[in-house]
Amino acid sequence: MILNELVLHNVCTFADRHVIDLTPPSRNKPIVLVGGLNGAGKTTILESIQLALYGSLSQNTGRRTGSYENYLRGLIHRGVPETEGAAIELTFTAHQEGREHRYWIRRSWKSTGSSIREILLVSVDGRHNQSLTSTWNEHVETFLPRGIAGLFFFDGEQIEALADLDRSRQVLGSALDALLGLDLVERLSTDLSVLKRRHRGEQVPDHLRQSVEEKKQLVTAHRQAEEAAAGEVAARQTELERAQKLFFEATEAYRASGGELFEQRESAEATASMVRSGLARCEDEVRHELADVTPLLLVPTLLAQVATQVRQEADAKRDALLVEAFSARDDTLLQKLADAKVKASTIAAVEEFLKGDRDQRRSSADTEELIGFPDHLVLEGLLATTLPESRKRLESALQRRAQFKAELDQVERTLAAIPDAEALAPLHMRREEAREILMRAEAAHHVATERLAMTGADRAKATAAYEAALDKAAHANLAADDDRRLIEHVDRVRATLDSLRVEATKRHLVRISQLVLEALGQLLRKQRLITDVHIDPETHTVTLTGVDGHTLPAKNLSAGERQLLAVALLWGLARAAGQPLPVVIDTPLGRLDGSHRGHLLERYFPQASHQVVLLSTDTEVDEEAFARLAPHVGRSYHLEFDPETNATFVNDGYWWE
Repeated sequence: MILNELVLHNVCTFADRHVIDLTPPSRNKPIVLVGGLNGAGKTTILESIQLALYGSLSQNTGRRTGSYENYLRGLIHRGVPETEGAAIELTFTAHQEGREHRYWIRRSWKSTGSSIREILLVSVDGRHNQSLTSTWNEHVETFLPRGIAGLFFFDGEQIEALADLDRSRQVLGSALDALLGLDLVERLSTDLSVLKRRHRGEQVPDHLRQSVEEKKQLVTAHRQAEEAAAGEVAARQTELERAQKLFFEATEAYRASGGELFEQRESAEATASMVRSGLARCEDEVRHELADVTPLLLVPTLLAQVATQVRQEADAKRDALLVEAFSARDDTLLQKLADAKVKASTIAAVEEFLKGDRDQRRSSADTEELIGFPDHLVLEGLLATTLPESRKRLESALQRRAQFKAELDQVERTLAAIPDAEALAPLHMRREEAREILMRAEAAHHVATERLAMTGADRAKATAAYEAALDKAAHANLAADDDRRLIEHVDRVRATLDSLRVEATKRHLVRISQLVLEALGQLLRKQRLITDVHIDPETHTVTLTGVDGHTLPAKNLSAGERQLLAVALLWGLARAAGQPLPVVIDTPLGRLDGSHRGHLLERYFPQASHQVVLLSTDTEVDEEAFARLAPHVGRSYHLEFDPETNATFVNDGYWWE
């Protein structure tokens, strides 16, 4: 199934007629991105698609208070008379019995005074089909069952509900029942209960009638109290969601204005002080090295020349001493040779050799003394050891100084970016006020939920007492075997249906849990945080197994990880449906941090379905996120709300295109 086109005419903020082409241009670009600020009409698009398909049975109407007529009346654009009304047109293609058909649905409504007149038109392949129009609610179930629509059309609130594993049981149970067709089993069981109650109530003996009637009235009173408590929970839930949204917006505004940086001011100042101290120590080391022999490293050639000259001068001093000593020694040696009557020629040869050696040393001794360095070994040690070690110390100090300087530049930029406390004061106050509102809303919601649980328990207790009274009356009065068999068989059938429901759920939950785990693995990739997902077939409680093989409590997951788990549940259930249906998601990223947003941008949205209509604000899919998503975006729009005309306009292209 592919959603081809949506037309909105005077619906909510969409004045006049607006046409949105939703057809992806290719398989590689399945995403249709629709951007809009809060209040611009993104949710209207999601609700309009469901309203066109399901009418009064759509999920949207259950979220609104009041009747379906009031819901439709509230959808009419305020700038036009209610008698002119509004209309939604949806065009889509779907395969039926191996053939592709193009459907066109037009659902229009207008006020006729105290009531609303709704008109539905359906055409297939360009031809109006009156028979299909009259049976549309049944026909739409053949290619997009209403029970599983929530797996493909959802918003951030539904993700938030699934992210809370305690609250998700009811949502998950409804989705599983619809997915497995068990909602029909539940409906049949309820109908049997009504039949049994009605049959038993028809023949209550006179002496028990007052007791039965009192218990029946008590059930009615408790049911009314429970309904009132449920209404109170719904109202408190709405207030809680509004408070959460208000706190999120206030936090985002505070963060965008540098609030998080301001809260890190003390840490940044401490870091700056530490870096400055380190830099000062390094500069002291550099000065110490420069005050010693290190400057000599600037004249290596001159040092080499000095070393050569010093060695030559040392050799000259040594040779001068040796010439004087060798002269006396040589005279003695020649005299000894003469006394020993050595040949004259031999003595002459020795004398010539000794004279040559003295002349050579005398020539060396005549070297001019320019430096006069007292100990040439000290200079040798300077060149071989002292200067290389000094070079290493200086280079190390300079390298650490450069690192400290870079760190100081960074921290000083951070400090410079921190806004003034007075400038942030209004935003900080707004956030704290929003926090207080949220805390009050959470407390009120908790109280309402507790009250609903209490009234539900009271209603269940009263119902059990009423059922017991009816059973007592039935057994006291049912003489006919047929009547007794009817009641007994109803109980047996209901027990069988309960067993059927649990067993059917067990049979499919292994595959569904595996699909959820696979989806979670795709979202988390290398993060082997969760190794198994188990869904209880009776309570629909989700149990997670960690890498150590033990149960992983949901409270141990971060908020972002719980959001990814919720998306994995929806994705896994949608895969289990086994139908190629489009996915429409409204504001799914509002409460995710940057890294987890990246997971959805790169790993979920491009692969969620062959068609993904993504409704987002400019802070959810910002410029950076859009760049990552762009390769998969086939069409894009942005909704622009004009406060002067109180109307929204649909513009081609996303903000950064």
